[in-house]
Amino acid sequence: MKLIFIRHGLAEGHFSFDQDTDFERILTDEGIKKLHKTFSVFKQAEEKIDVIFSSPLARAVQTSELLWDYYQEADLELMGDLDILDDPGHLVEYISFLPADGHYAFVGHDPHLTKVIASLLALHPEHDFMTIKKGGICVLEGKMWDGFTMELLISPKFLKQVLG
Repeated sequence: MKLIFIRHGLAEGHFSFDQDTDFERILTDEGIKKLHKTFSVFKQAEEKIDVIFSSPLARAVQTSELLWDYYQEADLELMGDLDILDDPGHLVEYISFLPADGHYAFVGHDPHLTKVIASLLALHPEHDFMTIKKGGICVLEGKMWDGFTMELLISPKFLKQVLG
């Protein structure tokens, strides 16, 4: 099983607990441009994604749609378990029921995604062990009950240095 966690790209404004306001924040032009660069490089390393799951928030949906441009064969699905205010344990439980031979992308928000990653790596999910920057990607590989390893962590800063 390959699990690809992607934080949405650079968006307008700032996080708000008023979900109506936060739901509608969209990607900036710069965020879209950076995601295209990131996904074109990532596609060279990761040829296949079976399903792209997206948080229902606008900036994550846009990020998912941009990713889908590079993985047209993938199914694209909205997932409430990726909402920034949802319990990360719900997503971990959902992952436990996915077929073990699949490649799955989850587009969402931090710290929600990093809490899920921590749980899958058998770390305490309430301790901040890492941050995924906007437009960053983390790839885990393994099996739900055998364990996962972190195979890749791409930061936008690294990509900027490599791609210019």
